[in-house]
Amino acid sequence: MQTAHNTASASDHLTLAQWMEFALKNDINDNLIYNYLSPPLPPNSVSRWLARIDRIEKAARPKGASPAKWSGKRNKVKGRAFEAMIGLIIRSVPSFSVWKNVTTTTNEIDLLVSVGLGIQISPVIRQWGSHFLCECKLVNKGVNATWIGKLNSVLELHGAEVGILVSSKGVPKGKAKTQIHMHAFKTPPKVMVCISLDELKECENGRNFLRLISTRYIEAKSGAAALILQ
Repeated sequence: MQTAHNTASASDHLTLAQWMEFALKNDINDNLIYNYLSPPLPPNSVSRWLARIDRIEKAARPKGASPAKWSGKRNKVKGRAFEAMIGLIIRSVPSFSVWKNVTTTTNEIDLLVSVGLGIQISPVIRQWGSHFLCECKLVNKGVNATWIGKLNSVLELHGAEVGILVSSKGVPKGKAKTQIHMHAFKTPPKVMVCISLDELKECENGRNFLRLISTRYIEAKSGAAALILQ
């Protein structure tokens, strides 16, 4: 009985040629595969959290609280909300598992992400190893060389080759961009994938998150300027 079952199962397996023929006949292309690996974000995934952060920013200072103490508490709550939003977006990729505010022997990591087996079909993510880190910066300035240097140190201390840096403003330029490229081609490489808040808003409106971070990874490795699909 067992032998017959195994034989029947083996005969049901597609060869590579049969799979290619099936894919061509059914128009299975990169877009379909990306959407399968990284489904569209739920409606208002980003805007709902940004509205929440805006309410925190505009909240009145409680009576008796000093301006400095209230500012520090408000910034901490805003930061946690921003991290929660990024965690939600990363979890939209089913093969990514996320831990928040992980305390290690040396640091507190905003988001620690494990990479599952189901996404190994991606030639980009296949290079990321068992896990990657994500740091979230909700400040009114773009990515700078100091952030890149600190993220590189955190990657080295925690056995990760890839770090995602999400900032509320812009993309890395000048010295920061050069630093990212230099870290990416050293041995072992430390690749920093920079994502802006505006790009996350685009993901809420249909842009594929997995394709976005894959493209940013290629930019970091190659030192290229922003790559736009033609």
